[in-house]
Amino acid sequence: MRSFRKHGIVRVACVAALVLLAGLPSCKRAPKTPPLAPELQAIKCPADKPANASATFVNARITFVCISKALASSPHLLRCDLDSRPMICEDEGSMYFTRSTAGDIYGGPAPKGVEIASTLLVNFRKGPPRTSTFEEAETDWRFLLPGGTRLLSPPFNFAKGTLCDRASTVLGNGVCNLEAQSDSLYWHIAVQVPAPKGTPITAQEYKDEIVPWLKLLGSLVVDPAK
Repeated sequence: MRSFRKHGIVRVACVAALVLLAGLPSCKRAPKTPPLAPELQAIKCPADKPANASATFVNARITFVCISKALASSPHLLRCDLDSRPMICEDEGSMYFTRSTAGDIYGGPAPKGVEIASTLLVNFRKGPPRTSTFEEAETDWRFLLPGGTRLLSPPFNFAKGTLCDRASTVLGNGVCNLEAQSDSLYWHIAVQVPAPKGTPITAQEYKDEIVPWLKLLGSLVVDPAK
C-alpha cells in the first residue's frame, strides 16, 4: 500500500510537471549577431579592443567596432557613461576612426609611424544642440564645400554645412563640419585632413576624404532599426 501511494504520488507529480511545462513558451536560442560587412571587418582595432556590438539609440541601431570584449558582452552599456557615478545612460554617443595614406582604417587613433590621410569624428544625440556649433557662412578662412549638401545617403538627411577650413590651422589640420539628421538622431560629422599649418586644402581634397567616410558611417547605422 505504501509502495502504491509512493508510486502514485510520483506519477501525479510527473503529470503536473508535464502540464506546467506544456503551458510555458518554448525556449529558443537567441539569434546570432550577423557577421560584419567586409568593409567593417577590414577595420584595424587596438589589441585591447578587438570586439564589436550593436545597440539601440532611440529608434536607431548602431554598430560599434573596436570595443572591448567586456563592453561587447553588455552592449546596453554602449549608451552609458561608464565613468559617471551614478552611471548616466542617454541616447547619445560618439565614434572615432582614422584612415592612413595606404587606405587602412583604424578604430581610434592610428599606431605611431602610420601616415594619416584623414580622421573621422562623429557625435550623435537625440536632437540638435542647444547652442549652434558653427555658422553656415563663408569667411576669409572657411568656405562651403560645393555639392556638400548632396554627399549624404540614407539614413541621413542633410541639416547644416558642409563648412571647411580653407587652410590647415594651428592644430595641424583642416576640418570640414556638417550636420545631419536620421529618423531619430541628430549627427555632427567632422572630417580632419592633416597638413602643415597654413597649407591650403582644396574642395576636391576634402571630398576625396569625406565621401568614403560617409559611406562607412552609413554601413554602421540603421535608422529606424528594422
